[in-house]
Amino acid sequence: MSRSYIRRCFLYVFFFGTGLTLGQEDSGRVGMRLGINGGMYPEIEAGASVIHSITQGLDSLGMVWLRHPGKGTAWFEVQPAIDQWDWRKLDAVLEGNAHPWVIELYGQLGTVYPFGGFDRDVMEALGSKQAIMDYIKAHEVDMQDAVQRAHAEQYVKTFVSRYKAGREFWEIGNEGIGSSNRFDLVTLSYTWVKEVHPEARVMLTALVGDDENAFANDLAELDTLLSRGIGEYFDIANLHWYGRIGDQFEATLEQRVREYRALLERYELLKPIWVTETSTSSAENSVLSGPSSERIQARHAVIRPVVFFSMGVEKVFWHDYKETYSDNPFYQCNLIDPHTLMPKPSYHTYRLLVRKIGFFDDVETLRADDVRLYRFGISDGRNVFVAWSRGERVIDLSAWLQTSDALITHIIEEDGERPEETSVFASQIPVSESPVFIEEGCDCPIGEDQRSNLNPEMFTLGQNYPNPFNAFTLIPVFVMAPARVRLVVLDLLGREVASIFDGRLVAGNHTLRWEAEGHPGGLYFCRMEVGEFRKIRRLVLSK
Repeated sequence: MSRSYIRRCFLYVFFFGTGLTLGQEDSGRVGMRLGINGGMYPEIEAGASVIHSITQGLDSLGMVWLRHPGKGTAWFEVQPAIDQWDWRKLDAVLEGNAHPWVIELYGQLGTVYPFGGFDRDVMEALGSKQAIMDYIKAHEVDMQDAVQRAHAEQYVKTFVSRYKAGREFWEIGNEGIGSSNRFDLVTLSYTWVKEVHPEARVMLTALVGDDENAFANDLAELDTLLSRGIGEYFDIANLHWYGRIGDQFEATLEQRVREYRALLERYELLKPIWVTETSTSSAENSVLSGPSSERIQARHAVIRPVVFFSMGVEKVFWHDYKETYSDNPFYQCNLIDPHTLMPKPSYHTYRLLVRKIGFFDDVETLRADDVRLYRFGISDGRNVFVAWSRGERVIDLSAWLQTSDALITHIIEEDGERPEETSVFASQIPVSESPVFIEEGCDCPIGEDQRSNLNPEMFTLGQNYPNPFNAFTLIPVFVMAPARVRLVVLDLLGREVASIFDGRLVAGNHTLRWEAEGHPGGLYFCRMEVGEFRKIRRLVLSK
């Protein structure tokens, strides 16, 4: 089978989709590695159209994983009474949503028994999050009670049956190991899921920590459960980690993953490990992260996932998207500022991370001293290196790179959406506290002197999404090698009405954006120009 044929198949899946859900595992491939957890969707009263528009915004990050759709999806909200169901929120969230999902069975507030009057009025009267959690623990479902257990079984099977089509990954509950009847809750729920969805892969969030003591306590509790045989009742071992910023941050994170894996291995459990919650706040005096800033948060949007991946973690989710407020310990962990609703530098950096290493096959730690240096083998055969250091350093990658120069892509720490790129000698690559992506340069870049070597298979213009669109649309582009690319919009008369991009693109997948404000509705054409070659797509602007 030729390499060009394989690449064409990959591009077709990436841009146009197949019967598979994007990002789900396929024939041993892990797929998309990065995700977003929480803070995405408002209550259904905001309207389905608002929910759909948020999904479009998430699309611009790439086909990242999503988890935790928020209020309106917990058991007591989905099934407020034994003979009453409310699917409006999840139906609106999942309708037309192409992202791969991890769906929680028991929602954001645990496993409170739903038929005892625990509604929104009760929550508001309780006030604080701690008071609500204490109420849940005092009123949680009792799996030893035959009636309550039957109600729980009906809920799980009905819920999973409704949404199982194309959705493989399910989570028993958000940090549900804290339940007093946790063993029965996990084992019974796992059994019910498998009865109606045998292909499902069920996740257990067993370890939660932002400091050493909390993590150690959960390790001890998980050890007890594993000794009782709970390892047979989950397929993926999940982890939430919010380590504080400090000189030993990377080493502490690595140690926590080692402890978790060692415990699983002691019981001969070879489970994949996911991290569905991690983040750093940008708040100046964060209770969660310690003193921080938007610059530090942007750096950690790369550092956290990269170190987790280097430890063998399969997928990493950032918490959260936009809805954390000042009375929440996760205040300003979000990628979108909750007050201005504008993307923060961490949003643009996370999008860059998705583009650079969202799909990788293998990772290798090359240095873990004053310099952190990692090699990611990307699915299309390239290597992408990620590096940062304590203080300013110079590293030599000439033994790894096939070209005499290296292309450096800097993360976005301040205003602006597009990262800065620089070309340096492969033997003299400067690094600092701010992570950079390092790729092979191009000794002979595609341009005037190499047009004769171009062919149409070397670049692809994907169909824009959404289409039709209103305010803006996203246009996927692929180039097989570094190239100068021009992307323009033409009207029906063939006149150029907008220039979307005119510059050099590195090899790989890119998503470009057209802001169509000021243009009348109607049919347009997007033209991609690389050397003498042209490719065109139809765009429909609806106003």
